[in-house]
Amino acid sequence: APAPANAVSSVPTEAAAPTNGSTAPSPATAAAPGSSTAAIREGKFAAMAARQKRGIDGKLKPTESEKATKAKKDDDKPARETVKDSKGRTVTVLDDDKEEMDCEFLNNRQAFLNLCQGNHYQFDQLRRAKHSSMMVLWHLHNRDAPKFVQQCASCSREILTGYRYHCPTCADYDQCHDCVSNPNTPRHPHPLKPIPVTSGQQAELTEAQRKERQRSIQLHMTLLQHAATCVSPKCPSANCTKMKGLLKHGAECQVKAAGGCHVCKRIWALLQLHARQCKATTCPVPNCMAIRERFRQLKQQQQAMDDRRRQEMNRAYRGQR
Repeated sequence: APAPANAVSSVPTEAAAPTNGSTAPSPATAAAPGSSTAAIREGKFAAMAARQKRGIDGKLKPTESEKATKAKKDDDKPARETVKDSKGRTVTVLDDDKEEMDCEFLNNRQAFLNLCQGNHYQFDQLRRAKHSSMMVLWHLHNRDAPKFVQQCASCSREILTGYRYHCPTCADYDQCHDCVSNPNTPRHPHPLKPIPVTSGQQAELTEAQRKERQRSIQLHMTLLQHAATCVSPKCPSANCTKMKGLLKHGAECQVKAAGGCHVCKRIWALLQLHARQCKATTCPVPNCMAIRERFRQLKQQQQAMDDRRRQEMNRAYRGQR
């Protein structure tokens, strides 16, 4: 009996030779009617993949290998470059994204507010905002320079060098060495304490010096963690014994960093650096939890100030409407 018209032939398609000298049809042309939808779907996916490879501007997006090559070049690129300005002078250009700059007065809003209030930095007018922004950038690039400069209460001159004679009883009273040694200057009723004034002159560090400084800080962080957990009285590391002695001095010193003890200032700066990086629930480093709690309180104060400022702005905006 003859086979039905819609039956599928058992002979493979590739084995069938073309007749009358005609060429064999391509697989796409010879596909069944139901396979046309699959061909169209493949074309849509191809167009979508092509669009994903291009950005908003129509240019091809870089591949993963190109991104890795570009990142490696950026890492090898120095953080500081020198260029010539319009007058032909050589100036240093700092890559802010490359170099991490840490300044204690720019870590939170309250410290920045204290810096601005102590130096009368204001942003209510354009000329004051320009001057204040310039000074803030100067403090950022000169982190070891003194942030506050005292003025003599007698001659109103800034005390930049030598000694300043501070009154512990009065709120804000300082005299320069010239006024204290001048017999014609009226004497202050309270005893004055001489405090040396640092000049704050610091040479600009090179890239190698900055990397060495970062490496030294990381080594001190590791040593601090080791000294806080080491209980061996005969630790083979000589640096561990030194760090334990510094921590003991910080716990027993009566002058403290606020009184001007240089050793306590170094220890306190090291502990603050550790507290900013520490994420442990219970840290064995002395005063780490207290410093982190202080940071948390400052953050809450900053958030409260932001909320009050936002409420005042909303209230003023609704009043204008």
